[in-house]
Amino acid sequence: MAAFRLTLKATFCTVVALLMTAVWTQPANAWTWATRVTVYSGSGLCVQGDAGIDHLRPGGFSGNLAYANTYALTQGCGTGLSKPDGWAAARAVVYRWNGSAWAVCRASDWKYGATGQAGGEFPGPWGPEQGLDWGGWQACGPGYYGTLASAYVWDGSAWRGGGVWSGYEFASSTRFRESRPSAPEVAPTRHATPPPSHPRVQSGTR
Repeated sequence: MAAFRLTLKATFCTVVALLMTAVWTQPANAWTWATRVTVYSGSGLCVQGDAGIDHLRPGGFSGNLAYANTYALTQGCGTGLSKPDGWAAARAVVYRWNGSAWAVCRASDWKYGATGQAGGEFPGPWGPEQGLDWGGWQACGPGYYGTLASAYVWDGSAWRGGGVWSGYEFASSTRFRESRPSAPEVAPTRHATPPPSHPRVQSGTR
């Protein structure tokens, strides 16, 4: 199942890359991503995360979606590390720039899951994935938006991880660059917080 999900994800990313190449000359960006960012590296465990933001753009392959993915890897951030169901968590929080600071627009619930390493044609680590339909510019008004993803893994005694910033893109009812306010120069200062409780692990699981 994990290998199948990873294959679908890789195929989807390839399609997005090809479509973005086709529409690159258009003024609006889409699918702003930060991938495999290391948020914790310690004895026996490395935690990495992805963060993504997109907005619906007329004439483009896009949607009002925010993303957060979490991966557990071996020490030194090598290959995917197997952790049982509930020992990894991901969360997506969408921020909007209000002209002087970043403010929360929408937030997902925590998504818990297992982690591991997939083989086959598209090898690589896998873990819980969170997708959030944040509603686009209509949700909180036109402006610059970005996703702060939380990526955490339970090491048996504490949650280890942190936040990944996607970068930002401008979302509004128009695509004309002339109508945009000044772009933000900073990322959100609010740090990602770990899940509020011990992971939900079934009795007898690891």
